[in-house]
Amino acid sequence: MKGRLDLRPEKLAVRKAVILAAGLSTRTYPLTVRKPKPLLKLANEPNLCHLIRGLKSAGVKHVILVVGFERQQIEQRLGDNFEGIRIDYALQEQALGTGHAVLQAEPFVKGEPFMVLNGDDLLLPDALRDGASCVPSLIVARHDQPQRFGVVEVANGYVHRIHEKPKEAPPKALVSTGAWTLPPEAMDWLKNLQPAEDGEIRLPDIMPNLVQIGLRAVITEDGWMPVTYPWDVLLATKHLLNLWGTERVNELLPPPQVLGEVDPTAEIIGDVRVEAGAKIGAGAKIIGPSIIGKGSVIGEGCDIVRTVIGENCRIKRGAHLEDCVLLDNVQIGEDAELEWSVIGDNAVIGNEVKAFSKVPTGITVRSVVKGQLVDTGMERLGCIIGDGARIGDRSVLYPGVKIWVDKVVLPRTEVLEDVR
Repeated sequence: MKGRLDLRPEKLAVRKAVILAAGLSTRTYPLTVRKPKPLLKLANEPNLCHLIRGLKSAGVKHVILVVGFERQQIEQRLGDNFEGIRIDYALQEQALGTGHAVLQAEPFVKGEPFMVLNGDDLLLPDALRDGASCVPSLIVARHDQPQRFGVVEVANGYVHRIHEKPKEAPPKALVSTGAWTLPPEAMDWLKNLQPAEDGEIRLPDIMPNLVQIGLRAVITEDGWMPVTYPWDVLLATKHLLNLWGTERVNELLPPPQVLGEVDPTAEIIGDVRVEAGAKIGAGAKIIGPSIIGKGSVIGEGCDIVRTVIGENCRIKRGAHLEDCVLLDNVQIGEDAELEWSVIGDNAVIGNEVKAFSKVPTGITVRSVVKGQLVDTGMERLGCIIGDGARIGDRSVLYPGVKIWVDKVVLPRTEVLEDVR
């Protein structure tokens, strides 16, 4: 047909990407009460940085960030250029759906094919390269809990239908990652959509148009980690660390290396990165994969096992941290014991605090999210501590509990449920 866009992959180079980063992420509370979820650090780098580096490896030159909640934090972190990638911002003032969010970026796309990503989730560079290689396409993946997502029907390599959050779905069914590569006409299709009853314009509602021209399913086996709940910060970080040293994350993580000061009596075992300005005290043991952030101090006799510690943290004498993620400026008291926990910025954990992570064998940890008891699917999960919270000496925290921002737990308290 004369004038019709040639949609063959080799005819369309994808140079632009739209990242959705406007939402108020309540399901990841308390970690996102004060910050946009895309700025949550995974292996000591904001997820947005991981995504943009992956897009750069896929040939993208220009990223448009759709922002809303705490937009100034994102703009301050990334500016107008990030490692050679042009950054522009589009404001979504009201949460009126993913399609509405994409439309805010229309002035920057200007008739070109473009990718759309959810800024909340981790997508590895190889998945993004595969997604960018075909227009239109949708990156899909298998998941243990497919009913949480849009379940995708795929035949002969093409997507035919998406069932949004079905009540039942077979285990390991293919689901949408929310990562699309779209032709220029997608903006017109979105404009022509009728809003849903709740007023939202949803990106998946242009599926009939995409199916008509052939929507390629790009399957990634383990290149996507959704960050839906606060404990997903642990899982996504562990996924990155498990791939550390492979080509798949070379663009995302610096290599294991000791740049800081390590006492001669301390032990470094396995893949460990000690950033410049960090100090490891006498008799401490760091077991990898672990990262010690800039300016952090690990006290005498501490055990740090498979743990990521952010910048300017203070871990006092004899503390034991195992399978944890600490964000920035965290203080951990003497002889504290934490496992499988996420600790927010500026939190203070007292002396001899214990965070249990195990429940009876064969039972997975449950945690309350927005008033509903959620099965984490994890046999081990410690605590989630919000920014600025303070846990008193000798307190005990039970599996799956969350402490809200700036809350104070008095010394010797047994915490059996969330503190809000």
